[in-house]
Amino acid sequence: MSEQKPADALVAETVAAVVDNIQNVPANQSAPADKYVSTPRLFGRKQSIHQVLGGGTTADVLLWRKKHLSIGLLVGATLAWILLEKTGYKLVSVVSNVTLFLVVILFVWSNLAVLLNRALPPLPELSLSEEFVISTANSVRLELNKALAIAHDVALGKDFKLFLKVIAVLWIASTVGGWFHLLTLLYICIVLAQTLPFIYDKYEDIIDDHANRISEQAQAYYKKLDENVFSKIPRAPVKEKKNQ
Repeated sequence: MSEQKPADALVAETVAAVVDNIQNVPANQSAPADKYVSTPRLFGRKQSIHQVLGGGTTADVLLWRKKHLSIGLLVGATLAWILLEKTGYKLVSVVSNVTLFLVVILFVWSNLAVLLNRALPPLPELSLSEEFVISTANSVRLELNKALAIAHDVALGKDFKLFLKVIAVLWIASTVGGWFHLLTLLYICIVLAQTLPFIYDKYEDIIDDHANRISEQAQAYYKKLDENVFSKIPRAPVKEKKNQ
């Protein structure tokens, strides 16, 4: 019987294969599917996938339009996963040691530069602008309010369809979370974030067409289920507010 390869070797081979294949494919190449031009976009969006992802460097990295940064992120995440998951190192210990090493190097470099009349280390100013903090806080507040509104509607039984969606998402999260450790799950999310948007951007029209067909079939099945089952479930009457 052939010997099984260790997990880190399999991961390294997988990453190398992904990088190899993506390097040979231009990220902005569209799928040859003229018949899908009029297909409605997934989730009813009107922006391109690049704009949905922010339209900046982050979108370029996730869509492999800046291949050096994309490869660096993928390789860095793989090395971090192997270091923390397979060798037994702890995250706090690794972060502390790396930070200590950088602080010592920069301190020695700065003092030697002063003594030798050389340029100081090219370290940018580390600060967060007030505008960035406020915009980030507003974005977080909006997302939290959306989540709280969904939780409120589900708890009061206002939307049975939304209730089923929440139950399905929580069940999937619980099941998948039981298969992997947190670090492995984060690593898989990084790999998927660098893979799925790229594939969708390349074959957008074809994927949208099939997704719309699946959505139409799912809505038809749900309509039948709602007519035969959900509509027959007794619900508490809605109390009308008295006008004073």
